[in-house]
Amino acid sequence: MPKSGSHKSQHYIPRSYLSAWCDPHTPTGMQPFVWIFDPSGGVGRKRAPQNLFTETDIYTVFGPGGSRDLTIEYELSQLEQGLKKLVTDFLASHRQLPRLRQSQLIAFITAMHGRTPQARELQRTLWQQTLEATEKKAVAQGNPANSDAQLHSLRKAVASPMQFLLPGAMMDGLPMLSEMTMTIMCSEEPGFITSDSPVTWFDPTVPRQRFLTQKISLADPGIEVVMPLSPRHTIILHHPKPPLEKPIRYVGASPATVAALNRRTAHYANEVIVSWKDGFDPEWRIGGRVGLD
Repeated sequence: MPKSGSHKSQHYIPRSYLSAWCDPHTPTGMQPFVWIFDPSGGVGRKRAPQNLFTETDIYTVFGPGGSRDLTIEYELSQLEQGLKKLVTDFLASHRQLPRLRQSQLIAFITAMHGRTPQARELQRTLWQQTLEATEKKAVAQGNPANSDAQLHSLRKAVASPMQFLLPGAMMDGLPMLSEMTMTIMCSEEPGFITSDSPVTWFDPTVPRQRFLTQKISLADPGIEVVMPLSPRHTIILHHPKPPLEKPIRYVGASPATVAALNRRTAHYANEVIVSWKDGFDPEWRIGGRVGLD
């Protein structure tokens, strides 16, 4: 059982992930930092990764008497281990990932998609709509709304969507993502940015409004699951086209492709864009095209 006050400040974007975007010109003796920007533009600010993207008890499950279950926090921490080594030892030299490392990377991406406050509030909105419809139906049928097991579960999902839904959502997403083709876009020069909501699900044939108001399926044939892994690497998971390609593909990203992927990252950011250098690039600005050129 953890101490009552331990692990209260929990990162929803891991420090190990953000460290890839630390400014390479950080002065000697200064704590490494990244540059953060508002998605609409403006002046950059220096921030150390350990001081970014935390929330108190975002993953803690509270039990009777105020006990704190940190199982989700510990399991997410396990997924974060080895990420930097994976990028430097495998992706940087365009090596194929061993099956275990590939599975760990997919699990990390799955978790990152669902563990942010933005994802939590989207889930809360969706389940609130379901709860209200179910309560309305219960009243119409004359059922006692407070004793229905389904309503009890829905209320738990609305009150604590992260704690109640994240483990199951990860288990649901892993099989489909594991069947998708993994392509690593590589930039010779640092170029990719990230954000406080770094995993994007995007289908060029579907309006953005659908992603914000409905549950979407990884089975959609045009879906692209994209996540920057470093300023030089972005992963794209997409459905394979015959012949089936299971090995990781490494593809050189043109400046136009880097710009398109960065627009997508900025477009789906919640409040913050992260870069390895100062200076907001107008190409990132929300409102531009988010498809690949």
